Amino acid sequence: MKEIIFDLTEPHRGLDKRTLDAYGVGFKDGHIIFQYRTPSGEFCAQKIRALEPGADGKRMTTWRGAPKEVTGFGMHLSNPAKHKQICICEGELDAPSIYQAFGGKIAAISVPNGAQNASNFIKKRLDEFLRFENGVVVCTDNDDAGNEAAAKIMELFDPGKVRRAIFPRKDANETLTEMGGHVLKETVAAAKEIRPDRIRPASDYAGIVLRPPDRQATDCAFAYWNNKTPFYDNQLILLIAGSGIGKTTFARALCLYFMESGLKCGWLGLEETAEEAVFRFVGMAAGLQLHARQSYDELTPDEMKRIEQADRFITGSGQLELFDHFGSLDEEVIINRMQYMVRTLGCKFIFLDHLTIISSGLGHDTRNIDSLATKIRSFIAATKCTVFAISHLSRQPNQNFENGDVPELQAIRGSHGLVQLADTIWALGRKRGTNLTQSHCLKNRMLGRTGYAGSFEFNESTQSLSHRWVDPVMQ
Repeated sequence: MKEIIFDLTEPHRGLDKRTLDAYGVGFKDGHIIFQYRTPSGEFCAQKIRALEPGADGKRMTTWRGAPKEVTGFGMHLSNPAKHKQICICEGELDAPSIYQAFGGKIAAISVPNGAQNASNFIKKRLDEFLRFENGVVVCTDNDDAGNEAAAKIMELFDPGKVRRAIFPRKDANETLTEMGGHVLKETVAAAKEIRPDRIRPASDYAGIVLRPPDRQATDCAFAYWNNKTPFYDNQLILLIAGSGIGKTTFARALCLYFMESGLKCGWLGLEETAEEAVFRFVGMAAGLQLHARQSYDELTPDEMKRIEQADRFITGSGQLELFDHFGSLDEEVIINRMQYMVRTLGCKFIFLDHLTIISSGLGHDTRNIDSLATKIRSFIAATKCTVFAISHLSRQPNQNFENGDVPELQAIRGSHGLVQLADTIWALGRKRGTNLTQSHCLKNRMLGRTGYAGSFEFNESTQSLSHRWVDPVMQ
């Protein structure tokens, strides 16, 4: 869109011309104009506000352009590689005030529509704020509306990644104009990390057991697994097996079942592209093998119709979000994408395939694996979601996990951190040359039921798993 040609810009409310120009603030015909941009940095909208109040005592504000496309005011100046923190402000003059006070060494943005919509605005663009190493500083106004907005914004970020600046005046710009840039800088630098002390007397919990606990249990696609334990929210569930046993197929079948049950899922398949994942999901939903075909010439009209219906469900129902990783296996990126899937997109289940490919390339460093598991456990506690993750194994003496042996807990790669942090652990084993996969529950924190949990046969033509009880003692 065309920019408005400003009148000669003069310093305004403590802000010098250089700062105003950097943020895109100018004046025209008795109005102050804020140039808003898209996330890619292109001008897309202008917020125009009268400098003087009207007869009703209010300053008229209008928008020009496409305000629904805007990112935070001043986001084009932020750079996670340069700025370790980003400040979230309420008014358009507050962000440039902080930016100027720090000499451009800290990123600062303003939300476009004030305190009442601040948290929703941040939530929809959470991914943009999770990139900053030291998190965010909430710099909303020091009044009731600003404090309420700050509380809601802070809920979107993990403890330790969010701080609250309390200004000695109403807001950042008023602090700048009345007390100077040094006071504003000191106020932001002294922002406190607000978190509860987490030490509470038992009396605080009096009577809570008189009602059922606030948690959800969801049955999965496999009946004998449900007999051991349903899938609870706020849990880390692991699936382990040797290479080539079909871990991803099992995870996909579980994910598809939850989707068909109306539960939104996030899929982070790190050994396949998002495009390949769609072929496999649609094929499983249609009951046809699609991903390895070179042509659909042999398919019947009825089979093509099934593919079309499955495609509409997988790609059009809104029940599946995919991470197209482009080879990026950085653990911070993975955690941030999981955060975005749950907090912003509303996913209830996250499927991570697989844990041990993240960190140090293929995750041979057990300290990295354990660190990642701890971060995922913290993420689950903060979001109350369920994460179903696949883990690879370490070689064990006299055991062949690719030829029938069912792995035990000590075979999980890492220094036992995954075993300790997981709530439920499932294991698979299949003898080479057969099509019968045994499943076992190795850990069940919620109910304690472990042991054999049924066997599966995979039909390659229909991409389906049939679950039945085949007593391993009789084999």
